[in-house]
Amino acid sequence: MSFGRGSGAMALGAGVSAGLVWGLAFVLPDLLTGWSAVAVTAGRYLAYGVLSLALFALGGAAVRRIARRHWAPALGFGIAGNAGYYLLLVIGIQTVGAPVTNMVIGCIPVTMALVGNRVSKLCPWRSLALPVTLVAIGLVVVNGLEISGAQATEPTSTMTKVLGLLACAAAVALWTWYGIANAKFMAENPDVPAGQWATVVGVATGAVTVVALPLAAVTGQLSVAPGGTGVAGFVVVAIVLGVLVSWVATWLWNAASAKLSPTVAGMLVNVETLSGYTYVYAARQEWPPLGQVLGFALIMVGVVLVIRVQNKAAEPVAVGAA
Repeated sequence: MSFGRGSGAMALGAGVSAGLVWGLAFVLPDLLTGWSAVAVTAGRYLAYGVLSLALFALGGAAVRRIARRHWAPALGFGIAGNAGYYLLLVIGIQTVGAPVTNMVIGCIPVTMALVGNRVSKLCPWRSLALPVTLVAIGLVVVNGLEISGAQATEPTSTMTKVLGLLACAAAVALWTWYGIANAKFMAENPDVPAGQWATVVGVATGAVTVVALPLAAVTGQLSVAPGGTGVAGFVVVAIVLGVLVSWVATWLWNAASAKLSPTVAGMLVNVETLSGYTYVYAARQEWPPLGQVLGFALIMVGVVLVIRVQNKAAEPVAVGAA
């Protein structure tokens, strides 16, 4: 997809569409029952890998040259930014619930800003104090209600929820590293097209998944518990996650970010968080608890303030999504 001059509205629509599609990454695992986080992750990235392999075969000498030159970062990004990140995210969804996981993951723009400011010193630290405080308070409110059971979304033990929150935090750390490292890679390699790089990383992700399958099978991670979602339903979800959420959404995002200012693009990342939160409760046919809404609002205000601070800097920090 490419846009000509005067096509800002189309680029904006593509960016919003990418966020709306990325939001499915939170609700679809929530709909699957009886499948482990490993199985959901493997299904998604097998589908993504197969599609990327087909595109790789059709890409000709150019994409093969990119793969030969940059196989190491592609492998690292496939492990950390895709397979590792999403495995931790699904563990969070299955232990503390999709709404809480979504809120923790929604802090990625803030962690990107903090790490980016540490590396590049884009703005005074005092300008980040208020938004970071709001995000921290929002997380304390939401996670405190979940762990205490006052407004819990999952009926699991306190220890399980703590481990789930640690998985969410680790997912944020992985994506933060990936987002900054990938942005640096793209800046240092302007000759690598974004679409072809996504394909190369997709092939690497698929390869990592295939290598891990025997271990997953031996440990029983690929079987479904009695009464769980059938194999046909699982395959459909895996295809949607791999093709639509992994490849199509990234394609839409690349098309949008090529035309939009960094500020607008950064704001659109929040569409993923908002849509994921909405999808989960719509699928459950429930209204979110008031305490969660309050915490979510504080987090989102903090994220928006971070992006506004970045806009005043000479060069905003690039952000990414699921």
